[in-house]
Amino acid sequence: MPPFTATAMPDIEISNQQWGDLSAAHHNILPYGNDLSQEASDMLSNIIQHFDLCLKSEDWAPGALYWAKQLNQYLDLKYTLPKETRVAFAKAFWELTTAPGMDATMVEVWCQYCRRLIKKKDLIGPKDLTLPWRPLYDILERTLFPKSRQRSLLSESKRMARVVRLIEDAQRFFPPEASVEILEEFLPLMSTGNLPELLKAQSYLTTFLPTDIESGTDPREWMPAIFRLWSLVARSSEFDRNFLSLMGRVAQDNVGVRDMFTQAQVRTIFSAGLSALNLPVGKGQRTNSVDVEGGTSHKAVGRNDMRMISFVMFIVNTISPISEKENPKSSSLAHLNDLIQATESFFHPSNSGQWSYVLALFLHSLSWDYLKRVKEEEDPKCMTPQELRLTPELNNKFVEAVKGVTFLMMFSKDQRAVAQTNMTLRHLAWIAPRLIIPGVLERAYPSLESLTETHRTTSVISAMSSLAIPLLNRDHYPQGGKHLLPLLHLTVPGVDLNDPGKTWYTLLFVTSMISTVPIRDLTDFGSAGFQWGGMEEDILDSEEIVDLELEDSNRKATTAEFEEWVMKFLRRAIRMFENYPDISQGSKNTVESSVTGTISYCFEILFGQLSTKLYDLTTKLVIELLESAPLTNAGKAMGSFIASWAHANPKNAMARVFPILDRMIRSELEHGASSVPSLAYSHMHRDDSLHYYQGLLNQLLVNAEITGYKSEIISLTTLMMEKCQDRRGYKLAAKAMVSTLQNLLFTYTMDIRSHDPSKWEDEAFMSESHMHWGALGEPGSDQVTWHKPSQDEIDFAIELIEKFHVPSMARARELMTSTMLEGKQLSIEFCKSITTMKAFITGMVTLVEDDGDSPVSKASLGEDMDSVQPMKRIEVGYCLRDLNDPRTQRMRKIREETGQLLHELMVFFHTQREDDVENVKVLVKATRVFLSDHGVDSSSYDNNKKGYSFLKQMYKIPGDKKLYPRLLRCRRAAAQHFMRLKVNSCGRAKTELHDALILDLTDLSLSQYTDVRKKSQHALLKAVRCYQGAKNLVLPILLKALESSNTDFERIKGALFLLSSKTLALPCLRDWRFAPDYVLRLCTMHHADKPSVQQLVRKCFLEYVMNLTNVSFKVLVSNDFSSAIQQFSDLHGLKCDPDTLSRVTTKAKNRRLNNVKAYDNLVVSLTELAKDETLHWRYQTMVMSFLELYMRPEIPVSLDLAQFETNGLLSEMPTVRRIALSSLSIIMVNIKVRTFAQGDPYSLITRKATNPLRRYVTLPENVPDNFTLEYLRASVTEINYDQPESCLLDDSIATGWLVWPKSYKAYLPRTESFEMPEVDAESRPAYEHLQQFFGQASFWEKLIEFMAQEPVRGERHDSFSSEHARLFKSIFGLWEDKFLDVVEPVVVKLCSTVDDKNAQRTATELIGGLIRGSKHWKKSSLDRMWAWLTPVLKKAFQLCTPDSLVYWERFVKYVCSFRDPRRLLPLVSLIFNTPLDKDSTAAFSESKNLFFTRAVLVSLSWRVSLLTPALREDCLGHITHPYKQVREILGHVINEYFQIMPHPSYKSVAEFLKVQKSEGDARSTMVDSLDEKSAHQISVLVQSLEKWRIERPPAIQGASDYTNASKTVLSWVYQALSGFRVQATYGVVLPLIPELFQMQDIPDDQDLQQLATLSLLQLARFVYPATMVPEMVDMFCKILKESTSWHVRNNVLPVVQIFFYTNLFSMDVNMMVKVMDAVSGMLLDPQIEVRQLAASTLSGIVRCSQRDAIQKLIPHFKELLLSTPLPSRKKRDPSGAKGPLPEGYSDALVKRHAGVLGLSSLLEAFPYDVPKWMPPVMVFLEGYFSDPPPVSTTVKKAFGDFKRTHQDTWHEDQKRFSLDELEVLSDMLISPSYYA
Repeated sequence: MPPFTATAMPDIEISNQQWGDLSAAHHNILPYGNDLSQEASDMLSNIIQHFDLCLKSEDWAPGALYWAKQLNQYLDLKYTLPKETRVAFAKAFWELTTAPGMDATMVEVWCQYCRRLIKKKDLIGPKDLTLPWRPLYDILERTLFPKSRQRSLLSESKRMARVVRLIEDAQRFFPPEASVEILEEFLPLMSTGNLPELLKAQSYLTTFLPTDIESGTDPREWMPAIFRLWSLVARSSEFDRNFLSLMGRVAQDNVGVRDMFTQAQVRTIFSAGLSALNLPVGKGQRTNSVDVEGGTSHKAVGRNDMRMISFVMFIVNTISPISEKENPKSSSLAHLNDLIQATESFFHPSNSGQWSYVLALFLHSLSWDYLKRVKEEEDPKCMTPQELRLTPELNNKFVEAVKGVTFLMMFSKDQRAVAQTNMTLRHLAWIAPRLIIPGVLERAYPSLESLTETHRTTSVISAMSSLAIPLLNRDHYPQGGKHLLPLLHLTVPGVDLNDPGKTWYTLLFVTSMISTVPIRDLTDFGSAGFQWGGMEEDILDSEEIVDLELEDSNRKATTAEFEEWVMKFLRRAIRMFENYPDISQGSKNTVESSVTGTISYCFEILFGQLSTKLYDLTTKLVIELLESAPLTNAGKAMGSFIASWAHANPKNAMARVFPILDRMIRSELEHGASSVPSLAYSHMHRDDSLHYYQGLLNQLLVNAEITGYKSEIISLTTLMMEKCQDRRGYKLAAKAMVSTLQNLLFTYTMDIRSHDPSKWEDEAFMSESHMHWGALGEPGSDQVTWHKPSQDEIDFAIELIEKFHVPSMARARELMTSTMLEGKQLSIEFCKSITTMKAFITGMVTLVEDDGDSPVSKASLGEDMDSVQPMKRIEVGYCLRDLNDPRTQRMRKIREETGQLLHELMVFFHTQREDDVENVKVLVKATRVFLSDHGVDSSSYDNNKKGYSFLKQMYKIPGDKKLYPRLLRCRRAAAQHFMRLKVNSCGRAKTELHDALILDLTDLSLSQYTDVRKKSQHALLKAVRCYQGAKNLVLPILLKALESSNTDFERIKGALFLLSSKTLALPCLRDWRFAPDYVLRLCTMHHADKPSVQQLVRKCFLEYVMNLTNVSFKVLVSNDFSSAIQQFSDLHGLKCDPDTLSRVTTKAKNRRLNNVKAYDNLVVSLTELAKDETLHWRYQTMVMSFLELYMRPEIPVSLDLAQFETNGLLSEMPTVRRIALSSLSIIMVNIKVRTFAQGDPYSLITRKATNPLRRYVTLPENVPDNFTLEYLRASVTEINYDQPESCLLDDSIATGWLVWPKSYKAYLPRTESFEMPEVDAESRPAYEHLQQFFGQASFWEKLIEFMAQEPVRGERHDSFSSEHARLFKSIFGLWEDKFLDVVEPVVVKLCSTVDDKNAQRTATELIGGLIRGSKHWKKSSLDRMWAWLTPVLKKAFQLCTPDSLVYWERFVKYVCSFRDPRRLLPLVSLIFNTPLDKDSTAAFSESKNLFFTRAVLVSLSWRVSLLTPALREDCLGHITHPYKQVREILGHVINEYFQIMPHPSYKSVAEFLKVQKSEGDARSTMVDSLDEKSAHQISVLVQSLEKWRIERPPAIQGASDYTNASKTVLSWVYQALSGFRVQATYGVVLPLIPELFQMQDIPDDQDLQQLATLSLLQLARFVYPATMVPEMVDMFCKILKESTSWHVRNNVLPVVQIFFYTNLFSMDVNMMVKVMDAVSGMLLDPQIEVRQLAASTLSGIVRCSQRDAIQKLIPHFKELLLSTPLPSRKKRDPSGAKGPLPEGYSDALVKRHAGVLGLSSLLEAFPYDVPKWMPPVMVFLEGYFSDPPPVSTTVKKAFGDFKRTHQDTWHEDQKRFSLDELEVLSDMLISPSYYA
C-alpha cells in the first residue's frame, strides 16, 4: 500500500507565475529546459510526503536528514519553493535544531538548511513566520559553557558556529517582545568584576538583539544604555568588536531612518574604528593584555569579524544627504575624511608594514559596502526614502575621500594589499568613473612604457584588469574605449616566461579586456589608428559633458590596430611556448603548467571574439605552426592553443587542420614511430613527434565539427590502434576516441562570445559593436548555443563503439583464457584492450542513463526502504532514453556487459595476475569511471565550479546580483547543466553488478601493492558516494581487515587509510552498527607494530575524538515541535497510511534500542579490554579515553567501570592516572545529575538537573532604595541557619552590579534537618564502591604521593591543577564530610612540608577541592571543617615560600571564584585580618598576604566592598613602604580596593534604559566619578605627594618617602591604566597627572623615571569619554604653559601627541586649536630640546587633523623670521677670544629657530606629498641655510628628510616645482657630483 493517499498535494502545485518569476532565467536557457515545472512539482511533492512521514515517525536519521538534503538539492537546482512550504520547512528545521537530545552534527545541518530558507528577505518576512529566540540560547549555553566538570567536546563547540549564523538571519523573525526579553536576560549578567563573564554576556546580547526598528523595539530606546556600557570598558578590542558589530547592524538595518545616531555616538564609533585599524602611533608596547585576560570562550557566541568590517558597515550606512547638508563638519563622510587624513602616511608604499593589508581591506570593504548600497537604492523595490538615498554628489565626495590613499596602495609592497586595492579600484570606478579611471590611466601609461620597474608594472596590469568592464562600458565611461588598443599593445611584453607572475596578470588583463569586445576592424581602412594624447583628454570637470560622437569615433579608430596586436600577441605567446623547458610527462604544478592553464582560458576568449577576417589570419599562423618543426616541449600548451582556435570555428578548423594532422601521424607511423611495444611510459624522445601530433589531434577532435569526417576518423583511429605499440602511443590513440565520443554525445555550450549568435551574424549590429563594449546583461536574456547530440552523431558514436569497444572487450575475454601469450607480452596486450575499454566507458557516459538490467541489490537500502528512497532521475539530456529503441537496448546491454567484464577482469587479476600493477591501475580507473561518472566526474564538476566562481568574483558588482558579461552568463548556464548532471550521479540505486564492482575495488584497496591501493582507494571513495547503501557494503570488510588475527600489515594500512577518510569515518562515528566494531578494532591494533600502521591508528583515533559528539539516544519532542509537525501535514493536506507510519515508527524505535544495546555492549567490551594486562599502555590510554568520551548521564555507570577507573587512579603510569582522574570526576557528576533528575529524561539529556536547594529570588516590583546596600551587608554577614529562607546564597558576582534582574538564582543554606535525595538506584553499586574506595586511608596516601611528585615534563605545567581540585570537589560534594577524618592528617602533613613545593601544590589542590565541595554541606559539617582548616591555613600562609606562593594565590582565587562570600567568611577573615607592618624587615612576609588579599578582591569583587574601607585606609597609610616587593603588590591591591567600590545597581532594566536615555550623551556619574570618601583620599594623597616632594632630601641619602610613595602610586596607576575598568580609573588618575610628570622629572632615580614614563604612555593611549576630553586638554595645556621645569614641558609633548591621535574624534575644532596653539607656543621655549620636540608634535597634529590651519601657520612662522633680524656679532679680538654676544642675540636666535622649526614641521607633516604651498616654503627656508646653528642644522635636516621621503617619486614630485624653484633648490636636493 502506498504511504500516502492520492488526495494530498493541491497546495504545493507550482504556479506558472511563480515559475516564470523565479526560475525561468535559470531553466529556459538549458537545452532541455522548456518545461521543467512538472519535474519540479513531482520532486517537491515526493520530498514533502516523505519528510512528513519521517517527522511523524521520529526517524531523524537517516530519514528526515535524507529528505532535508533532497530539499537542499531541489533548491540547488533553482526550483521555486512556494512561500507557505518554505515557512513550514523553516519552522520544522527550527524545531529540529532546538530539540533536546539532537546530535550536534545534525543540529549543524538543520541550522544550515533553516538559514538557507529564511535568509532572503524578499522571499519570506516576519509576517510569515515567528521564531522564539530562547531555545537557541539554551543550546549555545549548554554546549559552549557547560559546568567545569562536564565535558565540552571540541567538535560540538565548532558546530555551534552554524547556530550563531542562524541567529543572525533569524533575528527579524523574533517576536516583538524579544528585544525587551533579551535586554532583561543579558544586561543583569554584565559586571566589570569578571571580564570573561562580561564578554560572554555582551556577546550574547549583541548576537541576539534585533536591530531593525520594525522588530518591535526602536533601537534608540536602548542605544544610550549600550554606549554608556561601552564607556565602562577600555582597552578591550573584543569588547569594542562586539559593540561595533551591533552598531554596524543598527546602521545597516535602519538605513532609511533619520537621526538614528547622535553626533556624540558617531564620534564614539569613529574613535573605536580608529583604534580598530591598530596603527603604530607613539612609542612603547602595543600588545593588549586585557584581551588575554578576557579569554576566548566568548568568541564562539559571535561572528568575530574584524572590528574594521563592522566599522565600515556603520560608516557607509550612516552617510546621507540630509546629515551632509545639516552637519557638513560632523557627518560620517566628514569624519571619514578626518580618519583618512589622520592615517594617510600609513597608506604610502614606503611606509609598508603589517598594517598595510588591514588598511587595504578597510578601503575594499568601504568601496564594496558603498557600491552595494548605491545599487540597492537604484532598485525599484528599495524601501529607503528618496531624501535619504545616496546622490551623485555624495558619491563623488565619497570617492574623493578615499581616492588618494587608494592610488597610494596600488603600489604597496604587500601583494595581499595590492589585490584588495585592485578590487577597491573596480568598485570606485563603478561609483564615480570620472574620478578614478583617469587617475589609474595616468599611473598606468608611464609604468607600462618603462617596463623597468617590474613591481609597478605588475601592479598596474593587475589594477587595469580589474577595471576592464567599467573602463570599456560606453554608458558608464564613454572616454574609456579609446584606451583599449594602446593598453593592449603596451602589455604584450608582459608575456614573459621569466616572470610568471607578470605573465599571469597580463593574460588575465587581456582576457578581461577582450571578453566583451568583438575583435574586428571597424574602420574603412586599416591604418588610421588612434594616438593617445595624454590624460588631459579624459580629465573633465564633473559638470562638463562628454562629446559622445568624438569618443565613439575614437573607439572606432582604435580598432584598426586589432590586426597588428592580435598577431603580435600570438607570436609572443608562441615564442614563449618555444622557450618552455622540456619537462617530463605527468609533472604537475610547475610554473609552466599554471601559465598554460591561464593562456588556455585567454585563447578561448580571444579566438571566440575574432572577426572572420582576423580568424583567417590566425588560421594561416596555425597552419604555419603545424607545418614547421613540432614543439614537443610545449605539447600541452600547443594543444590548448589548437583547442581554443578550433572551438571558435569548428567547421573551418576540421577542414584546415585535420588533413595536416592525418598526414603527419601517418607519416610518423610509416617511419616506425611507436613500433616498440612497451608497458611503461618511455622517457626516450624517439616518438615525441607522433605523440605531439596525437595530442593536437585529440584537442581538435573534442572541439571541431567532425560529423563530415566519419570515414577519415575511423581510418586514422584504426591505423593508430594497430600501429601504436608504446604505452603513450596507444593511450593517445584511445584518447582520440574519448575526444570524438565526447564531441558527439555530450551536451555543452558552443560559444562564449560577447554577443548572441543572432547579433554576431548581424553585420549592421557588428559594425556598431564598439558601442557595446563592456556591455552587461541579465541571465535568461541570452540565446545560448548548445551542442545537443543529433541522431547522426549518436549513430556515429554507436558505430565507433561497435567497431572498437566491442572487439576490445572480446579481446580482453580472449586474453583471460589465452595460453599463447605470457609475461610482458600478455601485459601489453591487456593494457591495450583495457585502455581502449576505459576510453569508451569515459566517452559513452551520457549515452544511456543506467547500467543495464542487472537486478537491484538486496543490500541497497535495507531497513530504511520506507523512509529513504532514491530520487527519480531528472532531465539532463541523455542521448538514448526510449527503452523501446533497439539502439537503447543494445547500448544498455553493452554497458551492462562492460561492467560484467570489468568485474571478471578484476577477479582475474586479483587471483592470477596481482603483480601486473600497471594493468590493475588502468582497470581500476576504468571501474571508477564506470561507477562514478554519469555525465560529470566530481573533479570536473569541482573545477568547473571553481572557474565559474572565480569569474563571478571578477565581474561581480556588489548589490547588483544579475548584471554580468555574456561570457559569465554562458558559464552560468553550463554550471547549471553540470549541477543537474551531478544530482543525477548521487544517491543512485545499486544493482548486483555495482555491488560486485564495489567489492572488487574494496579488495584492491587492501592490496599488497601501494600504487594499486592508492588508485583503488581513490576510486572506491568516489564510488561509495554515488550509491545508496554502498558504505554499508564496504565497512564490514574494512573492519574485518582490522581484526587482531590479521597479520597482513599492508591490508591493515589500506583499511585504516579508508577509515580515516571523511567519507567512511562518519558512518563509523555515528552509525552504531559500525561504531562498536571500529572502536574495538582500533583499540586492539597493538599487534600491528609497524610505525606506518601505528601512525594511521593515531590519526584515526584523533579524528574520532575530534569529531565525536555527545550523542543522545533519544530526542525529546516538545509540544511546539508536535504542533509544527501537525501544521506541516495540515498545510500540505497529507494523510499518512497508518500501516506505513506504524512500520516506519517501529523501525526507528528499534534502531534506537539497537543503538543503546550496541553502546552498552561496547562499554562492557572496552572495560574488559582495559583490564587486559597484556595491553600496551598506549592502547590502554586509548581505551580509557573512549570510555571517558562515552560517559553520559542518561546511562548509569556500571560497577565494573567504576572499579576499573579507581584502579587506574592509582596506576604507576601518569597518563593512565590523568585519564582515570578525569573519568572519575565525570562519573561522580553523572551520579549527582541522575540523583537530582529522579528519572526526568529532559534533565538527563540536557545534563541539567535541579538541586533541591536551588531557589529563584523574585524581586519586588518596586525595589527599595536600600536594597543593594542590604544585599551587600548580607553578603558579609554570617548565615542565620535558623532562618535559612532569609539568607539565600547567590554565587554570582554579576547579580545586581549593573542592574537588578526580575529574578535570580540562589541556594538555600542547608540546615541539619534538610536531607538530600537518595542516590539513583541504578548508580548505587558504583556509588558504594567509590565510597568504600575513597574511605581508605591507603588510597589518600598513595594518591597524594603520586600527585606530589615532580610533574613529568610535557605531561602538564608545574602549576595549581584545577583537574585535581575538581576530583576532590566531586568527592567531597558527593560524600560530604564522610572522609574528613581520613583526609585531615594528610592535609596537615602536606601543609607542614614547607620546603617541598610539589607537596604544597598538592595541599592547595586538596584543600581547594575540599572547600568548593563543601558548598551544600550542613552547618555542623562546615563548622567542623573550618575549625581544623582555619589554623592549618593560617600556618600555611605564614610559612609559604616564594616557590609555593603562586599555588596558594591560585588556591584563593579558585575557592573564591563564583562563590557567595558567606560560604568563605572564615577564609576571607583570615586574609583580611592580617595587618601590614611597615617596620618589618621581611619583605616577602609582608607582600604575600597582599597577594592573597588581591586574589580575594579579584574573585569576590564588589560583594566584599563593605569589608574593605578600613583595609584601604591601612594600605594608603603604608604607601611609603620601604620594600619594592611590597610597594608593587600594594599598588595593585589599592587599585582593586578602588575598582570594586563603584556599582551602578539600577533597580531594573527598564529604569537603567530610561535613565540612560534621559541623560543621553551628557557626562555620567556612572562612568567617571568617585564616591566622596575615595575622592577625599585621592585629594589627601596628592597633597602628601607634593609635601614629600618639597621635603625630599638628595638621593645620596637613600630612598625618601616621596620616591617610595611615588613608586607605589605608579604601580597603582599603571595597573589601573593597563586594565579594562574605568570607573575608578578616571577619578583616581586625573588628579595625579601633574604629579606623574613631576615624578618623571626626578633625575637621580631612574627606576622612578622609567615607571612614570610607562604610566604616562599608558595614560596617553587610554580612550577617554568625549565629555572628559576638554578637561584633559586644559590640563595638558596648563602644564605646558605654566610648568617651570623644561623637563616636564618636554615630557608632556609626546604624551599630548599620542593623546591627540587616540582621542581625535572626541575633540572639537576649538580643542584642537587650543592644543595646537599650546604646542606652537613651545617652539619659542628657551630650551632647544623642547623646541625640537614641539616641532615634531606640531607636525603630527597638522598631519592628523589641522590642515586648514596651515594657511595661518605659514604667514605666522614667516613673520617670525622676517621680523626677527639676527644682531651681528663683533669680530674676534686679536687674541682670538670670542667677543660677547650682542644684546638680544639669544632671543633673536630662539625666535628664528622657532620660525624655521615651524616651517620644517609643516614639511615633515607631508612626507609623501607636495602640496601647492610647499615649494614656496622650501624656497623661503633655503634662505636661512647660512644662519648660525641650530637654525642652519634644522634647515639641513628638513631638506635631508624631504629628499629621503620623496626620492622614490621625485620624477613625479618635481613637476610640482617651477623651473626657478628647482634651480634655487638644486643644491639642497641634488647630490653634488664627485667629478663636478
